[in-house]
Amino acid sequence: MLPLHPHDPPSVGSYRLRARLGEDAYVRTYLGAATGEGPVAVRIARSEHTDDARFRAAFARMVEDAYLWESPYVCRLRAADTGGAVPWAAVDRPLGPALADLVREHGPLPAEALYGLALALARGLADLHAAGRVHGSLWPEGVVLSRGSALLADPGLEWALADLGRRAPYPSFVAPEGGTAPATDVFAWAATVSFAASGVEGAPGLPRVPLQLRGLVDACLRRGPALRPSSSDLVRMLGGDGAFDPGPWPPEVLASVRGMAERQRQVLEAAGVPDEVPTSPEPPGGADTAATRRRRGRVLALSAAVLALATVAGIAVWEYRDPPVEEAGNTAEESGVVTDATCRDGIGYPDPEDEVDGERMNAWKTAFSPDGKLLAVTASAPSPGLTVWDWREREEVARLSEPTVSGDVPVFSPVGCVVAAVVPTPYEDQEYPVGVATTFDLPSGTTTSYLGPQRGPVDGSWPARPRDAGSVSFSPDGSLLGVTLEQGGLEADSVGVVATRTGEQTSALAPMYAYGTAFADSSRVLTNNGDRITVWDVETGEELYTVRGVSHHSFTVVPGSDEVLHLDGDRIVWWDYAERAEVASFRLPGFADVEDPYYLGAELSPDGSRVYASWFHVEGGFADGETRHTSHVWDVETGEDLFAGNGDAVHFRHVSVHPGGEVLAAVTREDRVALVDAETLEPLGPPLF
Repeated sequence: MLPLHPHDPPSVGSYRLRARLGEDAYVRTYLGAATGEGPVAVRIARSEHTDDARFRAAFARMVEDAYLWESPYVCRLRAADTGGAVPWAAVDRPLGPALADLVREHGPLPAEALYGLALALARGLADLHAAGRVHGSLWPEGVVLSRGSALLADPGLEWALADLGRRAPYPSFVAPEGGTAPATDVFAWAATVSFAASGVEGAPGLPRVPLQLRGLVDACLRRGPALRPSSSDLVRMLGGDGAFDPGPWPPEVLASVRGMAERQRQVLEAAGVPDEVPTSPEPPGGADTAATRRRRGRVLALSAAVLALATVAGIAVWEYRDPPVEEAGNTAEESGVVTDATCRDGIGYPDPEDEVDGERMNAWKTAFSPDGKLLAVTASAPSPGLTVWDWREREEVARLSEPTVSGDVPVFSPVGCVVAAVVPTPYEDQEYPVGVATTFDLPSGTTTSYLGPQRGPVDGSWPARPRDAGSVSFSPDGSLLGVTLEQGGLEADSVGVVATRTGEQTSALAPMYAYGTAFADSSRVLTNNGDRITVWDVETGEELYTVRGVSHHSFTVVPGSDEVLHLDGDRIVWWDYAERAEVASFRLPGFADVEDPYYLGAELSPDGSRVYASWFHVEGGFADGETRHTSHVWDVETGEDLFAGNGDAVHFRHVSVHPGGEVLAAVTREDRVALVDAETLEPLGPPLF
């Protein structure tokens, strides 16, 4: 739970919003209250989905269905508005922590608490499945621990995009077959119990599940959905098909639950909210119909309001268990990296004073914002270092750094509207600027620097030679920021991990050297030292997997999976490091036949259907030879190179794919930025600049 941000709405319907509970790709969730009623979790659709008719229709169907059934193990739907400017739904929210928050603050649950958790969640799923419903989005953030039990935080409302063919919201908890079905809920149940037992997402957490539960959890994680038990089987095998009750939480867990509930109660105290809420819904029908509830729940105020954060700033901010690394240093006052403001909320930085000279542009890399509205571009001198563009209007909207920006950047956070880059930063005691990882919150105009795992300057002087940052990266859910430094000695860590909610460095890892950093999920990060890729446990710094046969420092992680793309000789190999198996490979024709070919890297489309790659070589020597670029676009399913033989396609050194697949942003052989048709690979008008 976090304080409200100035961009957050003060209320929706009759519910006053008191704090932020979290967000995902589809909704933001707030702790709210109405006078005389119990607390609620108010789920408000993110702005990028409000004009999507399919999303609104799916959300409305799920809301209507949710009014018609009940379960003591699933929080009930209280009110909703699916026809207003911004769809929202209010769901009962018993006071207490989300499972993810409890584990982050106090560590994995003890064995005696896991049984009660597993049974309560299984009962909730069994009730849903018996009513012909599927939850579809079970994960630790969606589980509430009250003083008496564990509950599913909602009846599956977050999965309003399931029938639209879009990406699952929580990849680490989604079954291999994808989609939504009772069997996928059972898989998510097992992944959630494994996380509760280990504090780790995915397969590395399974060995930490107690033996009395591990066999059942393992059975539910089988790849074949037909091989998994049903939710009713789970209840029966856990001994909960009768009146059996596992009893209250162990004392240490109950104390933590009560402590967090008390902090939430303090936030709600001014609203006169009772401590407890009913656990069964009102019967449907009568005068209080779903349509009446929708009319009653119209959005009253959804514009951003400037609220004093001090109201709840000192209350109920969940902190990570581990303290910040001692050597970590930030050049700005500690604060959260990512806010809830979106790129549609405007730009807080000054307008550029002059136009970019396209003829002198030396573009390096590009990145689309999470909603696809903006395009960030990094460049070398004499170009401005980091600029942001409204690509549809072909207009520069922010100039964030005039100096040359270095590193494998820019990157946008998957949530909010924050772009990160490595910016040359001058210090009085240094002859040359230091490359510093820097984040720019576009709506607020806030710039923050992170020095990574090294001791920062004291009284203006560095105690040792500063290490330049080489790259920055975000975890797929936006909760972590990775800062990678150049080599600093035999025992020096190369990667610092920052919690974006607090701005604090929570861990450091990868001793020796790492060219770059990429997250598989919030518990695993990958680094490449040039000849091997290492998968690390974010929290413990333990090496989980190693990928050998790597012949270049550039690599691409498939988010939420155990898979990575890397160069091996003249092939791009798609490798499953957990199974130690090749998923696919793509050969670079001619790469092995030329002298000193240079691989520029590969990009994967958001839906995983295409791989984009490029490389070049110089004929006649670097001094006066001719540079020849080669581009590839492979269809993953067929293996066909869609670029081959397409004379109108734009040759690129780097390419970014729009989140919705609408367009490509390509850095051309001439170091310009061109907009490219995603299907035909042909240019869409002249270069952007």
